Amino acid sequence: MILKILRYFFGYVKVEIKGFAPERFMNLIVKEDIVVWDVESTETGYIFFTGRKNLLKMKPLLQRTNVKLTIIDKKGLPYLIKKCKRRFFFIIGLLFCMISIYILSLFIWEIKITGESKLVSKTMLKEIEEQYVSLGTLKKDVDCSGLERDLREKYEEISWISCDINGTTLTIHIEEGMYHDVTDNSIEKCDLVAGKDAVITKMITREGTPVAKVSDEVKKGDILISGTIYIYDDNNEVLETNYLAADGDIYGKVIEPYEDSIKLQYYKKNYSEKNHKYITFFVFDYCITPIKTKISSENIDTTTHIHKLKLFSDLYLPIGYKITEQNPYTLEQANYKETEAKEILESRLKEKIQDLERKGVEI
Repeated sequence: MILKILRYFFGYVKVEIKGFAPERFMNLIVKEDIVVWDVESTETGYIFFTGRKNLLKMKPLLQRTNVKLTIIDKKGLPYLIKKCKRRFFFIIGLLFCMISIYILSLFIWEIKITGESKLVSKTMLKEIEEQYVSLGTLKKDVDCSGLERDLREKYEEISWISCDINGTTLTIHIEEGMYHDVTDNSIEKCDLVAGKDAVITKMITREGTPVAKVSDEVKKGDILISGTIYIYDDNNEVLETNYLAADGDIYGKVIEPYEDSIKLQYYKKNYSEKNHKYITFFVFDYCITPIKTKISSENIDTTTHIHKLKLFSDLYLPIGYKITEQNPYTLEQANYKETEAKEILESRLKEKIQDLERKGVEI
């Protein structure tokens, strides 16, 4: 292995010799201690490998034996450097590209939110980019734990959240539920309290003293399991008081108010049969639109699809293009029939129920 590395470092060639007496030439290079390897005989001579500097030593021997030497292949670092000199600007450009990709990989260029919920929306994504982590933030400056804590406090619907960074992508995994997961082993003493007005249907106490029981009506904020444990003596007097973090599973029946309405009068959009598309190239915040069609209509629905350059699954770069589609339309005043309005409201109610069921709520 070491011998192969040395040969590559100093360079070597594959040659063929032809002539009247190739055997005599081979005997002379052995006598002169010229190293060759992988010797193969041919009908007219020999093929073998030798070091790059050995070619100069062979030159007088070729003249003495009247043998012709032909170089078949050149290998090794010296020949590679010689080739690179011809492609100097290409090599410089390649190195510049590699350094640029490495520097860009130190920043966040893509933010994703996963989880089937109403929170997975452009509004929440925009808020994260504006208030917490903007595109172009150094990865080492992103506090994933702090982001998880802030989002959990701000959005009551979140029951579980996890943030991680892969490549140049910040991924936020979200699950919705009815209550927060407030279990914290570092808390020495706490009570479990009701998050809403409810009637308790099932109760399992793991740690602490149960204060409520099944069938009790409780109000929001009432203590359900106390973190205080009293130890009594034979006279039923408190002998010792211990404190711990209350733990348990409590299920209750909750009345969830729901109200929805729809206006019977609305404006209907009549789209034009001809829509317009154009492409925009961007690097960071710099955008170039080669061709853009002017539209005379005042009412336009615009949809933009952003395609960023991605080297691997999570290594996004701030380079890419946008495809924008514009659909002109005119407004026409219309009215829902009572049956149509009822169907729309029933559809919204169905979506609401499905959303609650996804959170584990039994309707």
